[in-house]
Formats: sequence, C-alpha cells, structure tokens
Amino acid sequence: MNIKTNISKWGFSKQGLFNNSRGEWYLFSQILLILLHLTPPYPKIDKIGFSINTFFVIIGLVISFQGLIIIIKAFIDLGDNLTPLPYPMDGSSLIKNNSYGNVRHPLYKGLVFISLGICIFTLSLIHVILLILLVFILKIKALKEEEMLKIKFPEYKIYMKEVPAIVKNIIYLDWRF
Repeated sequence: MNIKTNISKWGFSKQGLFNNSRGEWYLFSQILLILLHLTPPYPKIDKIGFSINTFFVIIGLVISFQGLIIIIKAFIDLGDNLTPLPYPMDGSSLIKNNSYGNVRHPLYKGLVFISLGICIFTLSLIHVILLILLVFILKIKALKEEEMLKIKFPEYKIYMKEVPAIVKNIIYLDWRF
C-alpha cells in the first residue's frame, strides 16, 4: 500500500485538518510534543556528581527503552488495525489480547515511558513540562478514541471496566468505570 492509500484509509481529509473532525489536531499536538523532546535540557545541571548523574542516565535510558519495547509490541499486536487518529477504521477489529490485555492504550503507555525516561535522563524542567502536556493530550485522545470504540464495538464497555487505560493504579491514567 502506498502512503496516499494509508492516509485515506486512516480517515484523514482536508476538511478534518481544518475542523478536527476525526481528531487530527490531537495527533498533530502529540507529534509536536514528541518532537519537542529533542530540545536541549533546561535548566542545564552541571554540578551533579558523576555517579549520581550516571545513575539518572541509566535509569532514564532503561525506562525509555522499556517504552520503546511496549510500543513495538503494541504495533505488532494491533497489525492492520493501526490508525494514528482516534477513530477506528472501517473493517477494523477490536484487539483485546497480548499488550492490549494489560492496558487499553499500550502505544500511549510506551510514549509516556519514553517521555518519563527522557525527563530522568536529562533532569530537565522543560522535559517535565513536555511530559505533563503529552500525558494531557494522550488522555484527551484516548477518551475520544474510546467514545468511538464503544459505538463500533459494544463489548468495549466491558473491556473498559476490566483493563486499565494507560498506566494501572495511576488515577489520571487509569479511568476504569
């Protein structure tokens, strides 16, 4: 499949770019926040001892790597059902096994872990702010996605009650009802 076919299959439209009809703005906000993680740390902390700095670097890298593994597994588990917009594609099926058996939005969980790892790795206030903004956007996007999934898949309501949203036992990221 070519890129134009995928974009159309995912539900992108010119009109949606202007009125956010399928959550395009959430996606673009998410992408912007992810790209902003490439900014240098601020404030730059130079006076931390070598062993403490090494500890934060290692912990941050491990958490980010774990997030990357979560994302890769979720991509594989989702297969042809993958869409960057918070609307299920026509002909898609509900995936509730493998990584989707642990959390409803493992891709978002992976992004949160990567962002958290970068915060720890860089010890940067600006990256903490980016993490908070990313979590906010991902929750809004996930809630929108869940509205559509409940309409398309009535069994999604039961799944929502049984499986945490993004991170288990963190109230803002686990809104089981």
